[in-house]
Amino acid sequence: MSNDILLINPPSGFLIDQRVFLPLGVANIAAVARERGHRVNLIDLSDVDDYVGGVIQELKGKQYGAIGITATSPQFYYAYRLFEAIKRASDVKVIIGGSHASMFSSLRDNLMTRFRQEGFSGVGLEERLHSEDPNFRKLEEFDIIAAGEENSIFAALNSNGGKWVDGGVSTNLDSLPFPARDLFDVGSYLFDPQGSPKFKIGGKPSGSLISQRGCPYQCEFCCGRDSVMYHRVKLPGGILRAHSPERILQELDYMHDKFGLESFMFYDDEFNLHPERTKELCSTLKKRKYKFRGFVKSDLLVGHPEVATAMADAGFVEVLTGVESGSERILSHHLHKRTSPQLNYQAAMICLENNLAFKALTMVGHVSETARDVLDTRDWIIKVGRAFNERLGPGHFTFDLTVFQPYAGCPIWDRAERNTHEFSDEFEWVYKTREHGNLVDPEKGGMYFNKVDFSTEHGFYKGIPGTYKAFIRTKDISSENYVRMRDSIEDEIRTELKMPALMQPPAQSQFEHVMGQGKSKL
Repeated sequence: MSNDILLINPPSGFLIDQRVFLPLGVANIAAVARERGHRVNLIDLSDVDDYVGGVIQELKGKQYGAIGITATSPQFYYAYRLFEAIKRASDVKVIIGGSHASMFSSLRDNLMTRFRQEGFSGVGLEERLHSEDPNFRKLEEFDIIAAGEENSIFAALNSNGGKWVDGGVSTNLDSLPFPARDLFDVGSYLFDPQGSPKFKIGGKPSGSLISQRGCPYQCEFCCGRDSVMYHRVKLPGGILRAHSPERILQELDYMHDKFGLESFMFYDDEFNLHPERTKELCSTLKKRKYKFRGFVKSDLLVGHPEVATAMADAGFVEVLTGVESGSERILSHHLHKRTSPQLNYQAAMICLENNLAFKALTMVGHVSETARDVLDTRDWIIKVGRAFNERLGPGHFTFDLTVFQPYAGCPIWDRAERNTHEFSDEFEWVYKTREHGNLVDPEKGGMYFNKVDFSTEHGFYKGIPGTYKAFIRTKDISSENYVRMRDSIEDEIRTELKMPALMQPPAQSQFEHVMGQGKSKL
């Protein structure tokens, strides 16, 4: 078998700008494969209209030992079309990896265990699995479904007939090479065709990196809660799955020297996950004059406000946090985030006191949500936005407001039941909440939703108002009304806080590349 590997980053046609921050996952895979002697070619199809034609052209006259396609769940729409085209043109082994493969691999393991306990085996077990979720059949058309981190590529290449493989988690992050950013057109991620920076932190074009991996929390809406890869933050012996401060500084300096970057986005789930480590890292970051932006968890920030000061001193100019909802009832009883509207407000004020810009990541579509809960979210955003406008002026507070979409790996998706209640033709699945350990009728507290076939649908990603859909509903709010309410409230907030309209610059520059506002080119 040829030692050459082709890695493909598929389009993200649901985003306004598909090239903002490099996809670090596939860049890491490329780096470790290259380090172990493989010849690696990488095709970045972000913002490529004829993405299928581009891959077919690449295959002409080439002999690859394997082709690996990475994909998030929304990207799987494109990944599946690439797979079909490749198989029509070649018999090369095609591997599907990335978060979509990892989440469904974890879900498959959990379901198989449950179904075996119910007495299923053999062909009946597979049929039961396929009846549970529309996505397994499409995934199993690929030659290999590879879960896990960097070693997933080697688990796939060395698979002896098994279709589902798991490369596990990387244990010594400092031993890994830097992501293979050199295989990308980095300039197209930093600057638009007119030469203006696409995404600025501290007024300068920005790169991205990850300093630690894993999130130990059990947020009800979050995928990866049952996946070791996404859940584990420590290794046996209490060793953190994190880079050392020195290694992080080396990577920052590399990006500065190679690409001229002086500002960076940390894509850790929570930069302040380990407060003492965070303060140690910030002390190291102070050795440079770089600027930073990153995600924090509100309850940790309130519990350790000195971390915000350390981050500001180290060069952080903005933080983002998952506020999710402004409703006390939703946060306290349904999301399991260990936060409240008041605690989130305290976190925002701590940032304000440290002159840190603040972005609130919120959504509608929560379990048992009512119109009053949605309005509570609107009111919370306006309250915090006014405080920042009064103290620091416009531009220091931003927000994201999306419609919740369940994904494999989140408790809502994984633990849903077949819907035998009303609207069963329209909403196939129901997630029931619990009170005192007992399941509650979803008409009193729960959520109806459809399990999206990600090979045929990506309209759930929030883009141009009027073009995206919701696939969830509660007792009080229909899926159509969720979209209308979200759009209306966004406009209302922007008007109240004197922010640019949704689709007008610079509003577009506030959109998070991984969060999903965007324009489809289909």
